[in-house]
Amino acid sequence: MTTNPAKRAILRTILYSDIFSFPLTRDELWKFLMSEKEISHNEFLRNLNLLPQIISKDGYYCLKNRTQIISQRKKNLSEVTKKMERARDISAKLSVIPSVLFIGISGGLAVGDAREHDDIDFVVITKKNTLFTTRLLLLLLLQLLGVRRARTQKKAKDKICLNLLFDETSLSWFEIGHDSYLAREIAQILPLFEREDTYHKFLLANKWILKFLPNALQSSQELYISQKARETVIEDIIFTRFVESLLRSLQTKWMKRHQTREVVKKNLLAFHPNDYRAITLRRLRLKLRQFGLLTKF
Repeated sequence: MTTNPAKRAILRTILYSDIFSFPLTRDELWKFLMSEKEISHNEFLRNLNLLPQIISKDGYYCLKNRTQIISQRKKNLSEVTKKMERARDISAKLSVIPSVLFIGISGGLAVGDAREHDDIDFVVITKKNTLFTTRLLLLLLLQLLGVRRARTQKKAKDKICLNLLFDETSLSWFEIGHDSYLAREIAQILPLFEREDTYHKFLLANKWILKFLPNALQSSQELYISQKARETVIEDIIFTRFVESLLRSLQTKWMKRHQTREVVKKNLLAFHPNDYRAITLRRLRLKLRQFGLLTKF
């Protein structure tokens, strides 16, 4: 296998994306380029079409024998557009809760990968000491809007799943280990709403991802609604330490009745019963070994 750093990084990035049967555009390849060191954009462009294992078609790049995933991505474009419009609409409604500092999309939809029957995963950052109060208000509002995904719900087309919530004191909560999977998950979060510059604070707190994705933070498209925080009397009444402590106790007891791999902490709630991180990294190692690229990634 070539020792050219740019070629190795391009192929490694394509292999990672192939785990999810998802082709990448040139801009996506550059943004999510997996490299131990920085590679200039000119060097990237010079080597992009020189790899025999990779093919380009209709503006997308994938492994040579996997062109069917390009057709699938193109077929899903209209569904992605519909779900994004729905996500923005719901996010705008949820933003009326004053303790919500940030709402973003995670998962496949965040990068433009969505099927008709998929739900929509939200990441929410709240003010400190309001996590469980905010979660309850979010769930109630989603229920009223008829878009809440229930825990046991199997068919959840276009439903909203609050799969990751944490408060502003836990912006760098990813202490479980820095790796390419977590770096990619952070880099691909798509912001919908923010207050107090929270999205940029979150990225700043997680600059370690540049060790794996050196181009991930070069451009931040501000396609979301940004508002200044507003303090109200109602907020002072609702969001008290007593109320938060009570709701935390009640919700934690309920969650632990069904807890598997979910993370439940005072300032963090992560609902991911399937350990995609371990599965993805294992598949990546197999692919890297197959193509002679096995590294710390």
